Amino acid sequence: MGKLLISSTYLMLILSCVESCFLLRSLYVIVPEIIPPGYQVTKVETVGCDAKSVQLTVKDPSFTIKSNGAVVALTSVSVGEGGRIFSVSAWDKTERERKMEVHLVRSTMPKRHLGPYPSDRRYWYFIEGEGVDTYPTGVFSMDTDTGDLFLLKAVDREEFPAYNILMIVFDRHTNAELDEKIPLRVIVDDVNDNAPEFVGPLHFTVPEHCSAGTVVGVVSATDRDQIGTDHVKIKYTLVSGSDMFTIHPETGVITTTTNTLDRELKDNHVVTVKIQDMNGAPNGLFATSTATIALSDINDNPPTFMKSSYNVTVQEDESEKLLLRIPVQDKDLIKASNWMSKFVITKGNENGNFRIVTDPQTNEGCLYISKPLDYEKTNDVQLQITAQNVASLNGSSATWQSIPVNVNVEKVDAVRAGLGQKIGLGILTRDPPTRRALTSPHTPTTFSQLFSQSPGREQQTARSVSFGLLGIMTILCPVVLLLLLFLVLVFFCLKKREKLQLHDSGDIGGIPLKSNTEAPEDSMAWE
Repeated sequence: MGKLLISSTYLMLILSCVESCFLLRSLYVIVPEIIPPGYQVTKVETVGCDAKSVQLTVKDPSFTIKSNGAVVALTSVSVGEGGRIFSVSAWDKTERERKMEVHLVRSTMPKRHLGPYPSDRRYWYFIEGEGVDTYPTGVFSMDTDTGDLFLLKAVDREEFPAYNILMIVFDRHTNAELDEKIPLRVIVDDVNDNAPEFVGPLHFTVPEHCSAGTVVGVVSATDRDQIGTDHVKIKYTLVSGSDMFTIHPETGVITTTTNTLDRELKDNHVVTVKIQDMNGAPNGLFATSTATIALSDINDNPPTFMKSSYNVTVQEDESEKLLLRIPVQDKDLIKASNWMSKFVITKGNENGNFRIVTDPQTNEGCLYISKPLDYEKTNDVQLQITAQNVASLNGSSATWQSIPVNVNVEKVDAVRAGLGQKIGLGILTRDPPTRRALTSPHTPTTFSQLFSQSPGREQQTARSVSFGLLGIMTILCPVVLLLLLFLVLVFFCLKKREKLQLHDSGDIGGIPLKSNTEAPEDSMAWE
């Protein structure tokens, strides 16, 4: 009965790998518990070998192998519950050895006297189950006379790793079926026909200027071949980028090898990763892909000023006015807290006359005058402006920068200081902070009196007088009124004269003449 299952079980797997001379790597054969001498255990089939030069040997003294590949027991062999294993080797003219392991599996069917040899043709053999009449169908067939199992088409372990088949045995003489169907399990041996594949995105982020050995990320891969074999043992290597990064060959963990990664110089690094099965052996299948490593920003660059100093002028009576916009440069990530500036007046603003804010769009410092300055108290203010960031400095030995800003205070002249007051009621002095009137509203003051009140300063006062919009209007209004009055008088006179001329011509019945018409020299001119 053992022979019935010998060829039946595993003559089957013609693997996808084709060589000039091919021999299965393993063969499972169901045999009785006691194998008698002369019992043909199995028949070894070679594919593509030179039939004349091929040589077969068996590495077990209890068995021999014939030239046709038949393995026959030389002595009585007992097969334990764990089975028995021996190897068969094949050589042909290529002188390359191929080995196959033969696994003898003890049959669990009840002992029956089936005759010493299956070749006595006492039985018929039929099969059913997976690969025969259920999905996937048409994979196997069996010789009803000999019980040999044949593979009809290629099999894929990744699609169907094993087939469960039932063999039915009939007695030729009685046509009676044996009491039990014999289970056969055909296991598809794995070959390395699947290259490893990357799993998940290959995008990682690491802070710039991080220390060497910082973990960047993990490259994950999978292989469809049989778990536990070298076919799925993957080795990870870096094809490019090894000057700044390294990858663990077994775990796929990428780490840095330097602390000089600078986002401002290069914000993204692209490395090529190779994964190869068979633990990286030359005959292993492999795949490559690129991984992107982005550098996240740290505040390692303080804002820098565009100029070394500034000068600005303000009049002593001005307040809540923008005096100056101070631009800065920052190499850190734009619009982030590492880039956003924060300006501080660190010197010269003890009285709170100034304030500075940041323009969120341009990142400039906007310097304002908050309270009016007094020219008599100070005509020059020295400010110191410091540019900082919203975030603290990190990973850099640089410090916050400062620049001086010189604010010149201008004195307001007398005429401008008096705008809004009645000129006839009095004129103010040049001193706008005091705004002291020279005369009272009840004592009109002339310009000669104004200059006589400050001996020796008439010319200086006269030079300092300037006319604003109100002053110009005050001077122009009388002129415009006089001009209008003149035009009205002219128009009135012309009208009066025209009426007089019309009246005169009506009395004498003559032709009216213009006032500048000369008298004719003689009567012929009238004709």
